[in-house]
Amino acid sequence: MSLGIQHLSKSLKPETSGILWLTDEKLSYNSHGAYEFNYLLDGMLVKSLANEEKVDKKSHFFLGENFGKPFFIGHVLVENKDDIKLMYNHFELASSFLHPDAMIYIFNKSKNTANTNILKVLGQKFKDYSFENLNI
Repeated sequence: MSLGIQHLSKSLKPETSGILWLTDEKLSYNSHGAYEFNYLLDGMLVKSLANEEKVDKKSHFFLGENFGKPFFIGHVLVENKDDIKLMYNHFELASSFLHPDAMIYIFNKSKNTANTNILKVLGQKFKDYSFENLNI
């Protein structure tokens, strides 16, 4: 098991309901975190990428389980400041299973968010949830 997967496994808690993943480039097999998140989703990420090879998507939503509860990984390709708003769609999709006090990790690998405090933006918009940075 890789160190990234071990660290991710230790970071996930029963109250963890999702991970928001921000990148500057199209999601690929080589994206930072792809290996770990694919493991977490039982291979669903790689299957999805294989089916989308010719599709340019700015956003992906993956649904899995964590401690027997629904768990999501939402990916957003951030090319400009307006793309940051795409992350709100993931919360709309997950709203049916997110419980009050749900914890969402932010895996921000986007340099295009440098002038935006993502934790603050999300904390103000979604006051019922808590947000933390994830480093793997």
